[in-house]
Amino acid sequence: MIEILAPCGGEEHLPAALNSGADAVYLGAPRFSARRNAQNFTDSQLSAAVRECHISGVKVYVTLNTVVFDDELAELARTAEGIADAGVDGVIVQDFGAARVIHQTAPGLRLHASTQMTVTSAAGAEFARKHGFSRVVLAREMSRDEIARVVRNVDIETEVFVHGALCVCVSGQCLMSAMYGGRSGNRGLCAQPCRLDFTCGERNNVLSLKDLSIIEKLPELNELGVTSAKIEGRMKRPEYVAAAVTACRQVLAGEKPDMESLRAVFSRSGFTRSYYDGSLYDMQGIRTKDDVEAASAALREMKRLYDKPYKRHTIDVSLDIAQGREITAAITTGGRTCVLDTGIVPETAINRAVTTEEIEARLRKTGGTIYEMNIISVSMNGSLSLSASQINSIRRGIIARADDMWLRG
Repeated sequence: MIEILAPCGGEEHLPAALNSGADAVYLGAPRFSARRNAQNFTDSQLSAAVRECHISGVKVYVTLNTVVFDDELAELARTAEGIADAGVDGVIVQDFGAARVIHQTAPGLRLHASTQMTVTSAAGAEFARKHGFSRVVLAREMSRDEIARVVRNVDIETEVFVHGALCVCVSGQCLMSAMYGGRSGNRGLCAQPCRLDFTCGERNNVLSLKDLSIIEKLPELNELGVTSAKIEGRMKRPEYVAAAVTACRQVLAGEKPDMESLRAVFSRSGFTRSYYDGSLYDMQGIRTKDDVEAASAALREMKRLYDKPYKRHTIDVSLDIAQGREITAAITTGGRTCVLDTGIVPETAINRAVTTEEIEARLRKTGGTIYEMNIISVSMNGSLSLSASQINSIRRGIIARADDMWLRG
């Protein structure tokens, strides 16, 4: 199944991505990120985020996708080392010199060719593959047929933007912000001057494009063999992230996505899929007063999309309970099995013995976690006493051990 890749501008976005069901997230370090004005992640925050994501089976990609100058290469190498130490699953790069430094410094890091590298053809994707890239983030300006040719002809992972902002210029190649105010998009500081009211004849706002949305085409992209469906928006709110991931999940589950709510959370006069369809009509759009008012109401509703953890893993448990002996639990999750010594020795029941049904019912109370109990087998010899707190302690120990198992892979 195609990967759903969500943006995380900062720590507050991570629960929105994880709890709504993203398969992967991408985020930035304080330096060399094309969204320098996002909160981004310090070294300690990155390590914690990677741990949380990997327990959930979610991958983490870090953006090192600005143009890098010669006097910054040593700092880039140090940044790459820290990212590698955190255990991330890949780095997104647009600068070939930066890619070489990263590969020399941290050869275990997988390289993803950023959309700023403007890969628009099978030849471009093959060039990236030969130079050590394992994935290409295809340019947003490509049609369905152009995407299909890359997937069909090149043995490399492909990532396609399915929702979010569009540049009127080929992504990442615009110098307009740098020329207007000294804030370069290629250095992560785009001020979006294209959103100003430039006119052409009687037409207004001719450089401001609607947001892209081809979420409803996800089954088609999945059938083509696209690896990852990317959502743009590290500068947007957590509710936006949750709404976009939820819409992707709904489509892949064969359900009708709630595009009206997604539009209400953020849009510029609606959405467009013109590039994907091979057309350049009906692409201009601005953020209107109606758009802003719709967002105010929608944002409150969207918080419900990520107020609970997304159930990602199941656990099978076999409990061995006998008088005078420490309870053990055999735990199976993700195809791996281990035995947990609980540290709890049951006592002989004086008034009322605990039942296997009571034990199972309490073990299944995994609300607030990413786990669901699947098969629970309880072998109990004798008339024994176990308190609710002891059974809860066993459940917590099972979940903690399951976390360790997922982290170890």
